Parts: sequence; structure tokens; C-alpha cells
Amino acid sequence: MTLHRTDWMVLLIGGSSGTGKTTVARQVGLRFRASWLQVDDLRLAFQRSRITFPERTEALHFFEETPDVWRLPPEQLCAALIAVGQTLSPALEVVIENHVDTVAPIVIEGDAILPSLFARPPVQDRASNGQVQAVFLIEPEEDVLLANILARRRGTIRQTEAELRTEARAKWLYGQWLAGEARRYGLPVLEVRPWSTLAERLVAAIQTGRQ
Repeated sequence: MTLHRTDWMVLLIGGSSGTGKTTVARQVGLRFRASWLQVDDLRLAFQRSRITFPERTEALHFFEETPDVWRLPPEQLCAALIAVGQTLSPALEVVIENHVDTVAPIVIEGDAILPSLFARPPVQDRASNGQVQAVFLIEPEEDVLLANILARRRGTIRQTEAELRTEARAKWLYGQWLAGEARRYGLPVLEVRPWSTLAERLVAAIQTGRQ
């Protein structure tokens, strides 16, 4: 079934890895007949092209270039995830502006979507009448997040059990931080379970503003 949009042009779906953002973004995009973009596409393009930025962007390469990165304290890794989002925010701002101004609806999902995007004037202006909306997904249980990360098997083959638990802890902390920030900005936060109703609950959240 195809649902009708209200007045949004850009729907942002944020949350830590392992919360099902990619799956639900695809579902919502199909329902609303909107394009769908992964923020990872932007991150990888910047990382691998080695494009030059006017500002420092070391955070963008932290996870790829730090030896034994998953042996670092989870709190430091959480801070590094926040820094990646801060580095990508100007690029996301441009994408948001373009899709609103060209009336081209899009669903954008990714770990690096920060609630503070809504404090950036170009986004704030376009969000004032509902053209930009966001939902942040959260998995409240760390062990479930670890199981989800293992089930995806993305980049986990060479990690030890201790490193995998550190990764899950860091991403759980990041998810908790995102949820707190989202609530501070008045943005909806949804627990991902039950999975079977996530898409419907997400649509209800953006239509009613319910948290």
C-alpha cells in the first residue's frame, strides 16, 4: 500500500548501527514513492576520494585509520561517532536544502544524522513548516544491539569477541546520546521493537509528532 505524504520533502531516519534504519527507510521510501539515500554513501565518497575540505576532517577517517580501533574505550568511540556526524552535517545540510528547494522527496538514513542538524539555519528554516522531519530509532538493550551487529556480519569477521562487545557498547552509548539529543530538539524517538510494526509506528510519529 502506498501512503500519502503530508508536507515533508525530506525525512531523516537516524540511530546507531544495528537498529534497522536501512530496512525501514527502504520500506517508507517505497510507501511514499520517495527516493532513498544512505548517509554512508556520502561518507564513503568523501573518505575514498580523499576530497579536500576547507575545514579539518580527521574525524571522518578515525575508524578506518586508527589501529586496533575497537580496543579503545567505548566512551572514546562514542565521541568519535559523534565527531563523524558533526563532520558530515554541512554536506547533509546541502542535500536537505536541495531536495526541499527542488521539491524532490527523499528518505535519508544513517548513523551520522545528528539532531543538531535542526539547529543549522538552512535546515531550521525548511523544517519550520514540516518540510524536513526526522525520527531517531533506538534499541534499549545492549545485548540485542550486539546480536544485530553480528547478524549483519558487516566488517565483524576479524574482530575478537571482546572487540565486538566494545563495538556494541560504543554504539549503544551513541544511540542513547542520539535519543537524548533528539528529545532535546523535540524530535520523535522510537524503540525499534517490535520490528513488525516499526514502519507503521514511524509513519504515525511523523504524522502526529508523537514521541
